[in-house]
Formats: sequence, structure tokens, C-alpha cells
Amino acid sequence: MKRKEIYWLIGTIAFVLIMNFVLFGTDGFQSDTTLDLNIHDTYFVIANVHFVFLFAVLIFFGVYLFRTFKRSFENLTANLILMISTLLLILVLIGIHSLVDALILQTSTWTIDPPLSAGAPHPEIEPKESDFEILANALFLIQIVLLIFLTFCGFKTGRTYKQNG
Repeated sequence: MKRKEIYWLIGTIAFVLIMNFVLFGTDGFQSDTTLDLNIHDTYFVIANVHFVFLFAVLIFFGVYLFRTFKRSFENLTANLILMISTLLLILVLIGIHSLVDALILQTSTWTIDPPLSAGAPHPEIEPKESDFEILANALFLIQIVLLIFLTFCGFKTGRTYKQNG
């Protein structure tokens, strides 16, 4: 690994730590702190470590995406870091997708029964697609696009490495 790559890697890690401190304060560096989310009647308690990890993966993906496209896939180390951060981003999105699926299951079971005095049967009401289902579909589509991008990066990196090697 070249000295320039080490500087970029250390600089990106330092940027992640500084932004972590700006966003979360000193709580971002403690392993036992949590963030509480209350959505409808569901109460999520999520460790700050998960948000810091998501934030770090997004920063690494953005920095190395820019570097890789700027150098036209010529830098092998930057390409590998981009592919690793893309893979980690896909894994993070899978976790978020499972959370959204849990919310869909919880909110789709709500029923409104007609009053007992209603004698005539009511027509079936088709439920509209909820915002959570739209979000789940968008997350799935983003994961597919990232997998295609990961394949493209692997192809370009292998091709460049084969030409230079």
C-alpha cells in the first residue's frame, strides 16, 4: 500500500471520528449509550454504535466512490476499499430492511370491525400500500443497484489489474 493511500485512509477515519463527535457528542464514543425511537406503539432502543457504523460506512462509501471514479478504477487499494464499503452498506441496508419489515407486519394486522348492529355485509376494502411498504421496496431496489455496482467494480478492478500486472 502506498503512503498516499495510508494518508487517505487515516484522513477518512479521522473525518468519521470528528463527524461522530459533532453529531453524537461524547455519547458516540461510549458503547453503552442508546437512542430511543417511538414509532406508533412500538418502542425501539438502538445502540449508538449502530448509527456510528452506518455513518462510517456511508462516509467511506462516498469518499472512495469519488476517488475511484476520479482515477477511473486505476487505484487498486481504493477500489478494494470501495468494494468493501459497498458490501458493508448492503449489509447495513439488509438490517434496516428487516426493521421496516417488522414495522410492516405490526401495522398490517390492524383491523376495523363493523359495529354489531350492521346487518348487511360490507364490501372488501383493499388496503393501500403503506409508506413502510414503499420504503421496503425502495431499500430492496437500492440493494439490487448496489449489488450490480459491486459487480461492475469487481469487473473494472480485475480488468485494470490484469492490464497493469
